[in-house]
Amino acid sequence: MYKIKLEKKCGCAKKDARTDEVLSKTFSSKEEAELEVLKFVNHANASWCKKHRFYATEEGNDMVINMELSCPNEIK
Repeated sequence: MYKIKLEKKCGCAKKDARTDEVLSKTFSSKEEAELEVLKFVNHANASWCKKHRFYATEEGNDMVINMELSCPNEIK
């Protein structure tokens, strides 16, 4: 069984009901988990506040959503 985990829950992740829905699922195949984690990462990067950038990594039977600070839009 494969699961999706979130490295850290930022404010946007806590507010989005889809977060708990995705994190509570288990998947019978690696491919299903990869597809779901990529859809969620794309959703987070496109819809949330843009303070962070999200990407997925594989750790054993888990797909982990990692978070890092986004680059500023312009250099001052």
